[in-house]
Amino acid sequence: MDFKIRIRTAFITALLVIGLLPLAGFTWFSYQRTLEREFDEVQDRHLLLAQNLSAALSRYEKDVRATIASVATMLADSRNNSGTSPMLEAMRIECVSIVDPTTGRIIAFVTGKTELAPEIANPELLKAAKIQGSRKGLRFLPAIQSKTGNFMPIVGRINGYLVIARMGTGYFQELGKQIAFGDQGHAAIVDQAGNVLAHPLPSWVAARKNISKISAVKRMMNGETGIEQFYSPALKGDMIAGLTSVRGPGWGVMIPQPVKELHAKAFENLKPIILGLLVAALVALALIKGFITWLAKPLENMTRHLQAQSKAGMPAAVPPATTNTSFYELQNIVQAYNELAMTVQDDARKLEELSVQDSVTGIGNRNYFQQAGTTQIGQRMALSKRGVLIFVDLDGFKEINDTQGHAVGDAYLQAFAKGLYPATKRFMDREFRGVVGAHPIIGRIGGDEFAILLPIPDAIDDVRVLCERLRLELPNSVSVNGISIPCGSSSGGATYPEHGTAIEDLLRRADVALYLAKANGKGRFEIYNPKHALGGKSEILAAVKTAIEDDQLVLEYQPKYCLTKNRVTSVEALVRWKHPTLGQIPPNMFLPAIQQTHAMENLGDWVVRRAIRDMQAMDASGFHLNVAVNIGAEHFSAPSFSKQLKKQCADAGFAPSRLQVEVTEDVMGASREAFSRTVQAVQEQGFTVAIDDFGKGFSNLSRLASIPVDVIKIDRSLVSEAVGSPRLHTIMASVISMSHSLGSAVIVEGVETQAEVAMATAAGADGLQGYHFSRPLPLENLKAWLREQSCTPQHRQLETVRKALLAA
Repeated sequence: MDFKIRIRTAFITALLVIGLLPLAGFTWFSYQRTLEREFDEVQDRHLLLAQNLSAALSRYEKDVRATIASVATMLADSRNNSGTSPMLEAMRIECVSIVDPTTGRIIAFVTGKTELAPEIANPELLKAAKIQGSRKGLRFLPAIQSKTGNFMPIVGRINGYLVIARMGTGYFQELGKQIAFGDQGHAAIVDQAGNVLAHPLPSWVAARKNISKISAVKRMMNGETGIEQFYSPALKGDMIAGLTSVRGPGWGVMIPQPVKELHAKAFENLKPIILGLLVAALVALALIKGFITWLAKPLENMTRHLQAQSKAGMPAAVPPATTNTSFYELQNIVQAYNELAMTVQDDARKLEELSVQDSVTGIGNRNYFQQAGTTQIGQRMALSKRGVLIFVDLDGFKEINDTQGHAVGDAYLQAFAKGLYPATKRFMDREFRGVVGAHPIIGRIGGDEFAILLPIPDAIDDVRVLCERLRLELPNSVSVNGISIPCGSSSGGATYPEHGTAIEDLLRRADVALYLAKANGKGRFEIYNPKHALGGKSEILAAVKTAIEDDQLVLEYQPKYCLTKNRVTSVEALVRWKHPTLGQIPPNMFLPAIQQTHAMENLGDWVVRRAIRDMQAMDASGFHLNVAVNIGAEHFSAPSFSKQLKKQCADAGFAPSRLQVEVTEDVMGASREAFSRTVQAVQEQGFTVAIDDFGKGFSNLSRLASIPVDVIKIDRSLVSEAVGSPRLHTIMASVISMSHSLGSAVIVEGVETQAEVAMATAAGADGLQGYHFSRPLPLENLKAWLREQSCTPQHRQLETVRKALLAA
């Protein structure tokens, strides 16, 4: 088509012809003007009603004062008061009594009802009457609820006697019921404390509902007069009210009406205009229907093409014939999209390459290792051949990274990775001659961990010896910036098909073997042995359950040194597993497997019970210590956690104030509100809450600002780095200062050196914990350690801290 027109021009022309915008604008303007008039009228009317009602209450208040004063004077002068009961009943005064100010005994009284007054005045009212006795006149007190209904006490002093009167609230209710308009317009009267005296909701009146927090009520209680918009919890909507107060007693009067009624009335007045607009809209729809059909056809064709591409998962150029149109904009969109599709295709190819390459070392990453390894294992298994996956971990890399910085650490990894493949290839060329598929697959799994997948020659009987020889072939030193740095490594292996055929299974089991190699002294190779491992997740869950039932678990306690009291005041309970066949099993070998399971909750309950029992044993030995227990996220978030914790302490007779719950910051998850509620519930039961490992990962003090935890424990990773870094030292001191400003104490954990003690003390920490003081100790060893400390003339920990303070 030769004819061309811009889409924007077409739409503007159509809308101007149809005239929807002017009609809509006029309707909106009319509605706003009508609504403004409604609001102006309501404000004047409601304020006038409130002032009239206030005037009526003011007259009533003066009549009540005069009546009580007259009757009290008659009682004080012992005059005949037989005719006063009808007068009292007419004024809703239930009882007037004069009281001896010394004994509180009622000297005389007269009632407007049949019930008798008590011989001794109500102590609270007597106290109020004595206070008022030093002032002039009578004082109206806030309404009180009784078995016979609500009443308002009135106190004062006449002729040397205290006057205590009781006035019913029926007049307020009758006065309030006289005002009702619209669907929900009404009158509300409150006493000087904000208690409801008159309201459309009888339950609020009967319960003396306190609404003093409502903004309009606050203004009345301050003696203000005016107009207020506020939210009504009774009607669950916004209200507009005229409000005022009664001078003297301080009662408040307001005449509220739902704002939605004003909007409804304004809308009712505009119905003819809205009907006209709807007719115009229908005509407009009929006129533009054909136009939209003509306009939308090429767009629909393009949409179908793009939908087909989305299913294919990769954008492709749109054929020009698909979107034959007269609009410049649509033609430009198609052209721009086709250019974008080509760019996306190029980027996808580049991303595919990057997805299998490690960004630091340039060798294959975990994805590459999984893909290539799966392929090689499949090929070898088809030939009924074996292979081995070796998990390599660099010994001492963390120290290099921490002391020399991440730049040096990355260069260290790059240098090691650069020599890893040539060393492995040279080893295979020598050891694996004639082996089918004899090429290594190497990848960086993460951090300082690398993986090597090798075929095993048929002639090899001892895989352990073979892999140890390979480990010795790996680079033992690397050059970084011209400096030679030692490069030791530990490794663990798993073979296929004996230990599995899936890469993830082999990685996991090789990692178990690697852990054993490190535990046995580093710089060595270990092959996976099922007898020395707990197995998979399901096996670990069953084993943990058995460990709890068979009492295989024990607690060890690490002292926490209080810098304020200069002594050990508490300990942290740490769970240990003494397996009957596997021996000591580190927590990191089983705790990750039971996360987000019921076993974690069972373990937490056991730890709490055992810690309480052990602390009671410490009490019997003369050591009174508080104890902290670590609780998992799922256990802490359980609705019954705080009550169960309270019950365990109550059953054992253990004070909740001595038990501290430690959770890590990630327990907050996505719901800070839910975490805050749990913390509050635990604290209300008398326990304290500590955030553990703060500074590890992506910690954020602002997340804790709204959660009043009792203690923040700064992680060792921040402490060790802060010693050699003035910048990190400043950050840690700021964290401690901000924690104190939030009302939280700070414990620095993982303290191992004198320099760390000095730095943490100077930064303002409240307590210290770490190997510098003591490793985690079994219960009996803890007792012996504490005895040794108490018998030392110069307390060792005190001397350490004093030295640290002097050094700081």
